[in-house]
Amino acid sequence: MTFDVEVTEQLRAKQRLAAATEEAERANRTKDEFLAMLGHELRNPLSPILTALQLMRLRGNESREQAVIERQVGHLVRLVDDLLDVSRITRGKIELKKEALEIGAAVASGIEMARPLLEQRHQRLEVDVAPDGLSVQGDLNRLGQVTANLLTNAAKYSDPGTTIQVSARREGGSVVLTVRDEGVGIPADMLDRLFDLFYQQPQALDRAKGGLGLGLAIVKSLVELHGGTVTARSEGEGRGSEFTVCLPHVERGEVRAPSRAGLVTPGQAAPATGRPLRVLIVDDNVDAAEGLAELVKVLGHEVRSVHDALAALKEASTFRPELCFLDIGLPVMDGYELAARLRQTQALAANARLVAVTGYGQDADRQRAMDAGFDEHLVKPVTFERLARAFDHR
Repeated sequence: MTFDVEVTEQLRAKQRLAAATEEAERANRTKDEFLAMLGHELRNPLSPILTALQLMRLRGNESREQAVIERQVGHLVRLVDDLLDVSRITRGKIELKKEALEIGAAVASGIEMARPLLEQRHQRLEVDVAPDGLSVQGDLNRLGQVTANLLTNAAKYSDPGTTIQVSARREGGSVVLTVRDEGVGIPADMLDRLFDLFYQQPQALDRAKGGLGLGLAIVKSLVELHGGTVTARSEGEGRGSEFTVCLPHVERGEVRAPSRAGLVTPGQAAPATGRPLRVLIVDDNVDAAEGLAELVKVLGHEVRSVHDALAALKEASTFRPELCFLDIGLPVMDGYELAARLRQTQALAANARLVAVTGYGQDADRQRAMDAGFDEHLVKPVTFERLARAFDHR
């Protein structure tokens, strides 16, 4: 009898564990779905704002107010990206595109991303990174993100006008990247928690430092995915901080040079994108559609814009577009179905390309776009440079 009771209790315990596991998995799915929806809903209004800024810069307009908007839009985009990166990291969905590159290329990329905050706080940046001899096997964008997050952290926790130092060197079989600041420092009892998700040093009620407490956790995860380590050191409160990233050194391969991405500079000429194309833009956000259309015109192409799938099918039948930028979250008929219908009805020019332009940026969203017949997947907000590159695949 006792044996039967024990077996029954074991079965009940297993059932309770299975139910708890299922509930935890359901909660995780709900969280991921919410973050994806949040990213989409935030990126949609950010897209026409960024486009308007880019158009003003292309026309040579410059003002203090523009610079403020630019900084704040960039800050919002980074917050959204951090939230979605955390979701990917916790599910093991981060994919690295590794290549042999000099760590200097990643540092240059990170500095470009962090520059608006450094300039806003009038902080000096001292860089001691050799242009070659410090090669690693890594993802340029992700290592640039590591550098940017460390610089942003240093800037936030240092007074305006202070100096931040970035250096890199060889130590045995490793490339060592160090970011030092003259900031508030880190109490000894907090050093072990700095890289935890959502952890932040205590802040006043005004939350002057800002952020979500995700930047350093993302740094740790990305560095470990590259086979490296990251550590923090501080001599105490008010005595600054030092963050050190160690990555495996590899024999020098093809060196990847840094690229400049983002907003164009005032008066910058539009990059050449070959012969003029017939371009169709479909987005139910009128501001987003019209702004994107203006950028495409600046690139020298003929463009039509509509705001729903049925209008797109009608327009395509006479316009015969060679390139289409389609929003995914369209009413009645979504962008995936529209892409399939455009292909089936033969309303497109020969060898026409379809580009998804959407606020949904998860890996699964990219794959679904490819499966639906898209040639490319762009995540809002789309920079002028990235838009111009979409015309190069011809």
